[in-house]
Amino acid sequence: MKNHLAILLLLILAFSCSKNDFEDTKLYIEFDKETYQSNDNFELTVRIVPIEAEKTIRLYKNLNNFEISFLSKAEHLGLTQEIKKRFIEGPSLTGDDSEYVDNYTISKEKPFEKKILGTISETENKIVIDIPELKIKNKIDKKYLLDNPSILIMGNCRTVYGIEGNPFESTEIKIKVE
Repeated sequence: MKNHLAILLLLILAFSCSKNDFEDTKLYIEFDKETYQSNDNFELTVRIVPIEAEKTIRLYKNLNNFEISFLSKAEHLGLTQEIKKRFIEGPSLTGDDSEYVDNYTISKEKPFEKKILGTISETENKIVIDIPELKIKNKIDKKYLLDNPSILIMGNCRTVYGIEGNPFESTEIKIKVE
């Protein structure tokens, strides 16, 4: 009897860990403007839209599901990028994860939308893009932006209990550097 219970618990755990909340969804990152300068504030909107039917998605309350990177075109075309590693929390042993996770029911008419504020600043040699709510701080060497001010924004939204997820549609903004 103990073996059957252990197998059942392992199957439940395996099923819950492999569920991809973002399967059959489109993920977007949108900005309030197309062009920015140093010392500008910006507002980005994360939008998750189901492809067909209404569905429920789960997101960490601290939005740790979202991974977003800002790369100059030169970095994207040939230089290596530094990949941030984040701690992935496992499922709650008690089964109650409501302290850490919010559930959202989304549809095409009512997608998930979250507005997030950030800032663009500069140091002597770098442009700094900071999004405190997501704990993201990317630095881009100014020399790459002098000839081509385009910044490529890429990202991924991971499931709550695993490494699976879906990528955001990539988008671009421009940052003018003098």
